[in-house]
Amino acid sequence: MHISVTEYPSKPNAYGAELTDTADGSYVSARPATRLSTLLPILLVATYFTASFILRLLRGGDLASDEAQQVAFSHALQLGYGDQPPLYNWLFYCFGKIFGVSVDTLAFLKNATLLVSCIFLGLAARKVAGGRDTAWISVLGLLSLPAIFLLSQRDLTHSVGAFAVVAFFLYVLARMAERPSVGNYALLGAAAGMGFLAKYNFAIIPVATVIALLLEPGLRRLVLTWRLAVTIAVGLVVAGPHVYWVVTHLDTATGDTLTKMRAATSNEAPSQLRAAWQLLASIVKCSALTLAVFAVVYRGHIRTIFAATSQWTRVIGRMLVISMILVFVIMLAVDATLMRPKWISIFFVAFPLYLAFKVDAAGVHVPGAIGKLTMLVGALIFVFLGVVFAASFH
Repeated sequence: MHISVTEYPSKPNAYGAELTDTADGSYVSARPATRLSTLLPILLVATYFTASFILRLLRGGDLASDEAQQVAFSHALQLGYGDQPPLYNWLFYCFGKIFGVSVDTLAFLKNATLLVSCIFLGLAARKVAGGRDTAWISVLGLLSLPAIFLLSQRDLTHSVGAFAVVAFFLYVLARMAERPSVGNYALLGAAAGMGFLAKYNFAIIPVATVIALLLEPGLRRLVLTWRLAVTIAVGLVVAGPHVYWVVTHLDTATGDTLTKMRAATSNEAPSQLRAAWQLLASIVKCSALTLAVFAVVYRGHIRTIFAATSQWTRVIGRMLVISMILVFVIMLAVDATLMRPKWISIFFVAFPLYLAFKVDAAGVHVPGAIGKLTMLVGALIFVFLGVVFAASFH
């Protein structure tokens, strides 16, 4: 179903630009509006990450805990460093060798990695839906996630690396679905291996992906093929050395994380109920603001959008649901009663993509929607960037 809020006939002018017939019978050029809707998101993304970099430098040399850990571990390359996987440490080591170990390098690497996340998520949307608007909905939706505009600007490092790898994984998945070659299967395995090296809970995403694809008849062929063995083999090669380190240093790699998840509480409710409540609260904190922004821009069409479905809305939606189910199962298995939003934030990189595909499936066209979304997300992220900057001086 395709719904258009305002439709008027159009015709080309003498220069080939499209003219839109207005209500009074006159024609106006649609090209400036198109250019504006294209330039605004680009300007927002460029300005935001530049401002984030500059403001971090202005905050000075006081390091947050994750930043201090990066500096402390930057003296050498190792297979493992503690309770976090080493990919981001390796990246900082390389950048430190080139630019020096400094706040400048920390800030540049973080903002460059977040920008890469935006690029790959946008490419994933373009690969599936083909529309520029779909790509921008996913990118702007990513910027509206609290883990991106708030937690990342405070003290996240390893999760920032994981955001980029998740976006890359989704792009390669879309690429593989379009052209299921051995090379693309190998690239997906490399992405999966990198994901495990970025954040341990990334291991849930490939499992959720396989299940989601098997549940979709049109994409089941992507799993039921010998090429999947190539994906697994490449993933093991990429992550294998660190997996060996984890096995031989199990207490170091998992002890602190499990201790945090088993946080003591005076609540007398059953541990399973506390775990469920903690997970539900974290899901809401991760997604509610993005949903609110989305609802403001597409108000009046929310029912149509969420009723729409397509092959990829089902796949991405199932990946999100299955991931949360697996997280809950793990919480029960380790007797965890605490779940913080930042611990599951990597799974919600796919959430803006899901919303973008929903809009595409519904065929809803709201004039100026990308411009409105840009302005709303821009106001949100710059306000909180200012809040983080001001809070650093207290």
